[in-house]
Amino acid sequence: MPPWCQLLNGRIPAKGLVLRSAQSTQRTYATAVTAPVPAPAVKNPLTRRRGGDLGHHLPKDVIPKDAYIPPYPYGDHQLFKQANKGLYGHKRVRFGNNVSKKTETKTRRKWTPNVLTKSLYSVALKKKIKLALAKHILKIIDREGGLDEYLLKDNEARIKELGPMGWALRWTLMQRPEVIDRLRADAAALGLDQSTIDEQWPTPAMMAEQKAAQRTVTTEVENHDSEEYVFANTEEQVMWEPSEKPEPINKFKLDRKAKALEYKRAVAAAERYIHRGMVDSIEEGIKLAFIRAKEREEASNAIMTNFSEKLEAENFAPEDLHDIRERLKRPKLSDLNAARLLHIERQKKGLGEAAGLEDRNTANAILEKERAAAIAAQIAEAGGEEAYHARRKAEYAQLIKEAESASTNEVLDPERRAYLQIAMRKADIAIKAKASGGLSAAKTAYCRGVEQEFGDPNKSSNPASRDDKHAGVDAWDAIVKSSNKQ
Repeated sequence: MPPWCQLLNGRIPAKGLVLRSAQSTQRTYATAVTAPVPAPAVKNPLTRRRGGDLGHHLPKDVIPKDAYIPPYPYGDHQLFKQANKGLYGHKRVRFGNNVSKKTETKTRRKWTPNVLTKSLYSVALKKKIKLALAKHILKIIDREGGLDEYLLKDNEARIKELGPMGWALRWTLMQRPEVIDRLRADAAALGLDQSTIDEQWPTPAMMAEQKAAQRTVTTEVENHDSEEYVFANTEEQVMWEPSEKPEPINKFKLDRKAKALEYKRAVAAAERYIHRGMVDSIEEGIKLAFIRAKEREEASNAIMTNFSEKLEAENFAPEDLHDIRERLKRPKLSDLNAARLLHIERQKKGLGEAAGLEDRNTANAILEKERAAAIAAQIAEAGGEEAYHARRKAEYAQLIKEAESASTNEVLDPERRAYLQIAMRKADIAIKAKASGGLSAAKTAYCRGVEQEFGDPNKSSNPASRDDKHAGVDAWDAIVKSSNKQ
């Protein structure tokens, strides 16, 4: 035992000794229940965002499908077609040889561009777009400050570098209101005329006003329309001068856009016939729509001519037309469209006055009474409303039956017979196209079917000319084959 422990007894005196119990008490902290929890000074940037558009999107889901995008000025890539679906710049596949140093043996090989797949964020679209792009394009995007800055840069070299996909994305960005405001500000800083800026980069408010003006004109026209004819002003229709006659339209040489519009109008007319109970199926409605297409076209032409004559009767002064061009900052506006806008303004001004509003209501009431009286007379003549609808339905059924038997009915007038045969052929194509899917797919199928049935006007329709063109080559091939046999 060590010497310093020898004097210790078996028991240590407890005087002045602090003892701890066997069960140690748990440590506690005194905190106020009502003390507020302090907010973090800086939000954690690594925290996952909640809500919003968090995923990435393919370009086909970002670019509008039915929108008209101007054609790319430099055309598609013909040698390396993969570059049409991404941002490749001027990169393409290249071919060459591996040459051995010892024997100088050549081995054929190719060099493909270094293509990456990246999801890049677009500030204007507020979405991540998943793109296939070359590595050097990614460096350029980083240097420019983002995808939007890369796509919107306006010089010839950048437009050549974009390709078809970049061109479509650029057009999509330029439809955003914030991008339009930026382009307008840049154009104003360069000193362009305000009328040119408004014509080149119209704001959403300006486009809404133009659409409202078109709807107002459509409403004015429909007030003078009968119940059977429905006319809607579209972008493909252009108002002509009353003194001019519309040029005859060759139904066989319509472009794809006109064919798609023809299909859309026929389906809309067929749905109206079904809604009114004039036909029993959509197939009969489509057939009836193509049979009565000429009547609807003549009615719309008559409406447009009457409205043009109405504008001409108001005899607007040249000073008034010049004034509205200056106010709207559209110096290239035609006289007829300027007169139309002046007519709308005067109507609105007249409706703002009590006397003008009363006159307008009185004229509308008289017109409605005349229409109601004409329809009531027809219903009374038929023997009741049910009999009137039954008679109309029977007349339409007879039209469909006459058109279906036009190919074998030699009693019909030759011109009428040819028209009905063409209408039935188009109706059969439209019925098959409608069963192919949605509206866009059906339009494409209808255009393709019409081109196959009646021929594509953009291509040569004379097979004999093609045979004559290659006759010399075929003769030379025959001589070569005969010489090889010998």
